[in-house]
Amino acid sequence: MKEIIAEVYPWESRVAIVEDGRLVEVFWADQDENVGNIYKGRIKDIIPGLSCAFIDIGLAKNAFLYAGDIISSQKKKGVNVFDLLKSGQDLMVQVKKEAFEEKGARVTCDLSIPGHFLVLLPFQNEVSISRKITCDERRKYLRSIIKENKPENTGIILRTACLEAEDFEILAELKKLLQVWEEVNLRYQKSRTPSLIYEDMDVLERTLRDYLDADISRVVINNLRLKDKIQAYVQNRNLGFSFPVQYMEGELFEKYSLEKDIRRLLRRRVWLKSGGYLIFDKTEAMIVIDINSGKYTGKNDFEDTIFRLNLEAAIEIPRQLKLRSMGGIILIDFIDMKDKSNEEKVIETLKKELEKDKAHTRVLGMTGLGFLEMTRKKSRYGASEFLTDECPVCNGRGRTPNLYAISCEVKRKLANMAYVENEEIVCEANPELLKILSSDEKNLSYIGKRTGKKLKFVARQEMGRTEYSIYTSVD
Repeated sequence: MKEIIAEVYPWESRVAIVEDGRLVEVFWADQDENVGNIYKGRIKDIIPGLSCAFIDIGLAKNAFLYAGDIISSQKKKGVNVFDLLKSGQDLMVQVKKEAFEEKGARVTCDLSIPGHFLVLLPFQNEVSISRKITCDERRKYLRSIIKENKPENTGIILRTACLEAEDFEILAELKKLLQVWEEVNLRYQKSRTPSLIYEDMDVLERTLRDYLDADISRVVINNLRLKDKIQAYVQNRNLGFSFPVQYMEGELFEKYSLEKDIRRLLRRRVWLKSGGYLIFDKTEAMIVIDINSGKYTGKNDFEDTIFRLNLEAAIEIPRQLKLRSMGGIILIDFIDMKDKSNEEKVIETLKKELEKDKAHTRVLGMTGLGFLEMTRKKSRYGASEFLTDECPVCNGRGRTPNLYAISCEVKRKLANMAYVENEEIVCEANPELLKILSSDEKNLSYIGKRTGKKLKFVARQEMGRTEYSIYTSVD
């Protein structure tokens, strides 16, 4: 059974999917999250040599649009798409990937408006069905009812939730999504440039939309107002199953031992229960995963030992890819097996586990050098990007803890200290970290009101960049 654990603060939201007591996926978002939002933007610059254009959508940095993400009725083979665009031209674009560090947001003209059962693709025409719906009869039926009811030149993706949905639920959502698209078009015509014309759900609502199913045993959240909102959302969906929505104070990720799981995501080495381990190495071009026997010696012959270790790795690797939000080209170096039937069983196990992944994956098979080659679509930044920065000392060969992420951690701890008796809470930290903390007046004011305490910050030059200490002052 699965649980959804959510921590929501004014400065950030974190949502964890926990299955049988283990963290299987985690999502982050700050108050400036933009993924899924649709903007009326303006082309500022076109760089054909890099196959991209820079678009002003009203954010601090111009967004970038790759040639492959441009949709045009005049787009034909052999025609350079940039010949169809010009500087100063208005475009409707959707944020595909969040702005990060020095990069602006990545945007696309190939828009999508998701619902619980369907995804509306305004500039396509195909009807696609989730690969997790395997019954041919059901697939055929779903395709027929959508084709009968959708407009021409509109694409639809039927999500896994359609497997057991009633026809009226699917068609009601189709009507709703088409109305949303009408409103977006209307706002595009009337709005100035640049401007936001469609705001997608926040990370908590998106998680509920994408993960609520009969396997969910409960939702736990640290915000009373949002608890009521979730209950209303569930009741309005008429899901056909129920689960408790619980409010709980404090640092939920600490209570449920999720913080230590998140910290482990920054490590190269992942230990397996058997005593073997995985090594994850990320390069600009690809991700390489190596399987090592470590302390695992097995009980039978060498071939059986290696087979069992590879099977365990085939189950753990898809979980780690989801948790770390890794994507692109992935090479897996399984330990060599002489028995080809064992190799096939390991690959089948890997494929079966990858079917649980909502991101699109493709297993291509073994390369000539004995690596298993696969791809995974990456649509969001992972733990490494959120929690660390490139190391300035070693010119980016290593990564150091991200000060903004550490400041969020400090604020979470301060926000949950209403229980202390003293009137004043003191936070000592390195001046670099304190600079980020003290500049966030709005959220520090929120923490003061929530706890009823006075906050005092003390700079300690001798402390490391990411070190801090929180205590209550003694009168």
